[in-house]
Amino acid sequence: MIHRDLILPVPVLLIDDQLEASQNLSYILQNFGYPKEVLLCSSSLANAVSMVQQHLPNLVFINLQSWFKAQIDFIQNLKLFRRDTLIVAVLPSSMPKQLLQAIHLGISAYVFSDQTATGMQNQIRTILRGGSPLDGNLANEILACEQSIVAQGHSLALSKTEHEILSLSGQGLPSQQVAANLNASEQLVHGYVKSIYRKIMNADDAMRCFS
Repeated sequence: MIHRDLILPVPVLLIDDQLEASQNLSYILQNFGYPKEVLLCSSSLANAVSMVQQHLPNLVFINLQSWFKAQIDFIQNLKLFRRDTLIVAVLPSSMPKQLLQAIHLGISAYVFSDQTATGMQNQIRTILRGGSPLDGNLANEILACEQSIVAQGHSLALSKTEHEILSLSGQGLPSQQVAANLNASEQLVHGYVKSIYRKIMNADDAMRCFS
């Protein structure tokens, strides 16, 4: 099936030590129109480093469920080597603190691994349309982080609209409803979410909620 509203950056690198999870993600991407030959899979970070250098992927999915230092180093090094590569974290929805830290490291979006295949497909579709998901738990984590940063005498410099989006998302509203409440387009809301993520990415490493 051809999805003409989607942007399909290639090649794609899938990093997951669980073959079944990698295959499921590959299947979803193929349904969106990706040819199988542009979907590269790696079960180890060491092999992934070699594949990045050889194939220069423009889209990387990395499973962060284990959340260990080698993964952190990989993300940081990838952003230095290929700044424009879109990095998507794959992890359970029960890890908002780690997800916030991953955004600070440089990931651009995320997919929750503990949801239905349809849910994963919808999140990936949003990403391939140029949008950015914002889960309610993550939104509340960002708001708590902002309060902590203010208490340290700093700021994420979030705008009034960005705060409103975080507050509404934190109440469990989907992006469509957030857009309706703000009398704005869903595309504009996604643009604000990207701005929030960029501000988190550019924040000082020393701030406690990113360590």
